[in-house]
Amino acid sequence: MRSDELSDRLRSAERRVAGKATLVTGAASGIGAAISRHLAALGARLAALDRRPRLDVPAEVWLEADVADPEQVATAVARAERALGPLDAVVSNAAVTDLYHHQLQDLPVATWDEVFRVNVRGSLIVAQAVLPGMLRRRSGNLLFVTSSLGQPKGGVPGDAVYSASKAAVEMLAWVLAQETRESGINVNTVYPSVKVDTGFFKHLSAAARAELARPNLLDETVAFLVGLPAGTITGESLSQQLWDDDPAYAAVMVARAELGRHDERRTTS
Repeated sequence: MRSDELSDRLRSAERRVAGKATLVTGAASGIGAAISRHLAALGARLAALDRRPRLDVPAEVWLEADVADPEQVATAVARAERALGPLDAVVSNAAVTDLYHHQLQDLPVATWDEVFRVNVRGSLIVAQAVLPGMLRRRSGNLLFVTSSLGQPKGGVPGDAVYSASKAAVEMLAWVLAQETRESGINVNTVYPSVKVDTGFFKHLSAAARAELARPNLLDETVAFLVGLPAGTITGESLSQQLWDDDPAYAAVMVARAELGRHDERRTTS
């Protein structure tokens, strides 16, 4: 159970989100839509990007783009910055999966290619589009949404391609954090540790989906990372389950953000 002091410190951390120009990809549904609503409610100036915009998700500007297309992403980022000013934070959330959950021996190569195109190539392209501005300003929060399936030995039968793609994004973020460590940019990942009721599980019955976690389960962790002061936490992979279940874990992360500089220790292995 969280102490009143920790709850107050978390609320203070969330207040740092207000006014931040923030881009969320994959914002039209699922976790991305929930994150967008939460950040907007905290006062973030939001640019929402998806292949199929959904205007009931609050945003100052909606961007229609394929994250795996460099020209479309560059155009979208330019539009976002014309509307909001320089981007303070980017939540790289857009992802697809193998909806049929093939065993590896039966997995169509085309499915493998498409999942990696969106999840990994898309993460790279979004990062490359926003990094030059963040490097010039020596500040910015770049956050990748991954999965417990992408953690070491976290993959499960029927989800080889999704697990491998999210493991690749974890390593992409880790290397990028090392490359930018002295720049003031914070590069981190966050992942749910349970199944979430998104389109990834539309094959399940209504009763089965009712048992899944709600798409807003990452709201608090994402807001914390979006609001980080420059040069405080980088190269971290935040576990939603540990954050929710272990007050000491959240307290360590909050203390590192309050320290005001990069701490070489990592909370997770």
